[in-house]
Amino acid sequence: MEQNTNKKKSIYHVQALDRALDIVDLFTFQQRKLNLSDVVTHTGLKKTTAKRLLSNLTDRGYLKQDPQTKIYELGLRLFELGSVVHAGFSVRKAAENHIERLRDQTGLNVLLGQCLEDHLVYVDKREGTGWIKISSSVGEQRPLHFGMLGQVLMADMPMEKVQELLTVYPLEAHTPESITDPERFYQRLADIRRQDYVIETGEAHPGILGIAAPVRDVSGKVVAALGAAIPFPDYTDAKQVSHALELVRQAAADISTELGHQKN
Repeated sequence: MEQNTNKKKSIYHVQALDRALDIVDLFTFQQRKLNLSDVVTHTGLKKTTAKRLLSNLTDRGYLKQDPQTKIYELGLRLFELGSVVHAGFSVRKAAENHIERLRDQTGLNVLLGQCLEDHLVYVDKREGTGWIKISSSVGEQRPLHFGMLGQVLMADMPMEKVQELLTVYPLEAHTPESITDPERFYQRLADIRRQDYVIETGEAHPGILGIAAPVRDVSGKVVAALGAAIPFPDYTDAKQVSHALELVRQAAADISTELGHQKN
């Protein structure tokens, strides 16, 4: 492993990884197909090294090879990863106006979260007009079971995946109201699936009631969660909470429609 240093920071280069990425970088819109000789010529790698790296990339799905012509093209794994990145951008773009309108309608802190690499990540946020602010920042990661948004995202997952996540990231008490019993948590997820929303009271932040609803894509899959944070003293009336819930659910539905989801 080679180390490349400068005054600002140290960057560690893994030679085999660099070489594999050099091969992937050869593919462009103008050059979508390459054979072994092309790779050797453009990278300067030895033929045996290039062949080994191409084989590894093909096995992992980053490249595909025509068995007859031996020509390489980019594989489906890169398409899948690109779709993940695109989904993140497209969800945020589709949600932007609806998030602002929801904040303006309610005066509340509004958050949009997605599941990225098995974590809850806040991808957008609007500060409310009241004096209470939520500390969560755009780009911040939390355990997926954290609060209203994470619970909505987990409710759409198979039980096996939920159990796997709770094994790696066990439930923990963020406040005295947090759910730490797995059976209660499983019941919460079942309730979310049935109701298509969640209302949690002080489980993530003391004195904050969270309301969240799922955002779905064209396939019906939950790709994000939209939530509003309500301070207890200001919203003790059940009618006010019900009205806020209606607005959150409508905004989530509007974003879903922008993403191509059609409710049955």
